[in-house]
Amino acid sequence: MKRISSTITIQNKKYNYSVTEKTKKIAEFECVAAKIKQDFLKEDIADLLIDLPNLIIAEKEREKTQKDVIRFRISSEDKAIVEKKALKAGFINVSDYLRHLALAS
Repeated sequence: MKRISSTITIQNKKYNYSVTEKTKKIAEFECVAAKIKQDFLKEDIADLLIDLPNLIIAEKEREKTQKDVIRFRISSEDKAIVEKKALKAGFINVSDYLRHLALAS
């Protein structure tokens, strides 16, 4: 699989992203700053790159509003299961996955 890694500069700060070819028509796009790790049609990657600065800025603004913390204890086995489910569901981290599950209607 072919992988291309690069950076984008927004407000004098560099953010990494990568595109990994999966099939002839599908590529995985990953940008931690925008919290994106998802498969896209290759033809849609150019549009995604055009929107990427706005997505990163929106994610940074959203993070500023997240100030409260919820903590709980969990066994190592259960933690591994939750992490696996979060990745399978397309989430980059467990916090976003658990927030999504807790707030879903």
